[in-house]
Amino acid sequence: MRLLRLAVESQRWDLAAHTIVLATARLLSNEDKTHASQSGKKKRRPKGQSERS
Repeated sequence: MRLLRLAVESQRWDLAAHTIVLATARLLSNEDKTHASQSGKKKRRPKGQSERS
């Protein structure tokens, strides 16, 4: 976040905006990878329970 601080101090709003977008994209990308690895796992139910509880 040093780049964001530098951009704000020098009032480079375009650079500050790009920095925020890049940081958000990285966070969302990491979240997608986490969810993708978990979505492959099947959820198990105890025997005899219906899908709706």
